[in-house]
Amino acid sequence: MSDASQALREKQKPLKDKYRSDPSSALVTLSSSGTLDVGLSCSIGTAAQAKKVAGLHQAAGGAGFDASGELCSGDMLLESLVACFGVTVRAVATSMGIPINGGSIKCEGDLDFRGTMGIKGEDGQAVPVGFKSVRLILNLDVPEEHKGSVDKLISLSERYCVVLQTIKQGVSVETQLKNGEKSDRETNGASGDQEQKPKDDDVIKLQ
Repeated sequence: MSDASQALREKQKPLKDKYRSDPSSALVTLSSSGTLDVGLSCSIGTAAQAKKVAGLHQAAGGAGFDASGELCSGDMLLESLVACFGVTVRAVATSMGIPINGGSIKCEGDLDFRGTMGIKGEDGQAVPVGFKSVRLILNLDVPEEHKGSVDKLISLSERYCVVLQTIKQGVSVETQLKNGEKSDRETNGASGDQEQKPKDDDVIKLQ
């Protein structure tokens, strides 16, 4: 066993033990936020970064962003949803003639880390890998005379947001080796197992 492999095992063992004895401690809510800019754009986070590095979340044995500068890929997924929805809201509002003076979008995702760490649930069954639920929380500043059109604006933005619809509907994902050889398996959507896939209303909830 390599030193790196041993080090990762040592980091993850106390976490796995904790999750087995206290399943609720494996439930983590990740979040991302954005600001609706002028024009058809949405700013993510607080500062522009030329390069982003993905790493393990602290709940999976990683050092965490503050220590390593590495972002959890789950955070990146939520960032993508915030960015896509923010730009879509701007585009739809422009098409509808609704001026947006400003606003913000926050995205939260509930994740049970027992799934990605291969820990079985209390019933002995495998815990699903992936987000259990995702929430988009919007704050839009529009003139009073246009507030009656906000519900339609949100509905149309949901319909035409690429990332939101991809998450809600699921998509077939095929893993291939760099040399072009296909793997023996194909992952369908975030949850893989169609029977475990949550309903649309449970995947995205606008508040």
